[in-house]
Amino acid sequence: MLAGSGRWLRSPPLHFVLIGAALFGMRALYVSSVSPARAVERRTIGISAERIRNLEQDFRRRWDASPTSEQLAASIEQEIESELLYREARVLGLDVDDPSVGRRLVEKMRALAHRPGSSPTELIREARVLGLDDDLVIRGLLITKMRLFLETDPDEAPLTDEALAEYVARHSERFMQPAVTSFSQVFMSPATRGERLDADARAMLARLRAQRPAPEAIGALSDPFPLGSEYRAQPRARIAGRFGPSFAEQVFSLPLGVWSGPIASPFGLHLVVVHERSAAQQPSLDAVRQQVSEAVRAELAAARLERGLARLRGLYEIRVEGRADLSSSAKGPFS
Repeated sequence: MLAGSGRWLRSPPLHFVLIGAALFGMRALYVSSVSPARAVERRTIGISAERIRNLEQDFRRRWDASPTSEQLAASIEQEIESELLYREARVLGLDVDDPSVGRRLVEKMRALAHRPGSSPTELIREARVLGLDDDLVIRGLLITKMRLFLETDPDEAPLTDEALAEYVARHSERFMQPAVTSFSQVFMSPATRGERLDADARAMLARLRAQRPAPEAIGALSDPFPLGSEYRAQPRARIAGRFGPSFAEQVFSLPLGVWSGPIASPFGLHLVVVHERSAAQQPSLDAVRQQVSEAVRAELAAARLERGLARLRGLYEIRVEGRADLSSSAKGPFS
């Protein structure tokens, strides 16, 4: 009887049950004295040599190459930024009453033990007591929430036309409308014309110059061509994508209203008349207002985030083990 009892007491399933009972017993002892969110103090943020090695390994797995010193410094900086955001989110209690965090904690508690009589509020509180609120999913949620918190200014004034115009002036290349041209073409197919291709192209060019056919009649003069015969307001890049860079270059240099060619492309020969052409130009503000407004708001949010992170750095002592050689741009105010 005693021997059988000994084997039973050494059973791993029994150990699991006893540990679970102990954990929930601890909850009963401490639940009344623990705050809804586990406190996190502002203190030293340390990036250990082991963590740096892990960052290097993560980089190699992702890019199949070892990081340069600049790339490794950027990875370390990102790690510090994430830790700053996470800790400050906990300090500010951004996880309290957060629905996403609550759902995660309820899921973890229900996976740990079957407690049909417990409400979500009770499960969340128990999960915090047991320290289940510190995992990668919740960490990611809080980092994102803190980043948005720093980026947002509830008192942000409406954007003025002057601010939008100033942004466009600073980023004129981003909003510049490219030069475009409109043209018609008659295609001469090598497969159809064979050895007569060049002679037929010259004869067709003479016919086009003499007859000056109406646009709707041009298609009937062309050999079958899948891309059509009429092209309106086409930028150079789009023409190059369809016919090749050399074709696009020549089309943009042709005189207006004159049948010209033949111009070669990967498909064959083309006889081309350019109807109109416009130079690159800046669009009106109204034409790009929404795009510019989104870009300005993103720029303001990025600036607020940068200022917020700088303030957070002043609240923590940051130590990077064995990385005194980091450049100041990536290092920041490390101690």
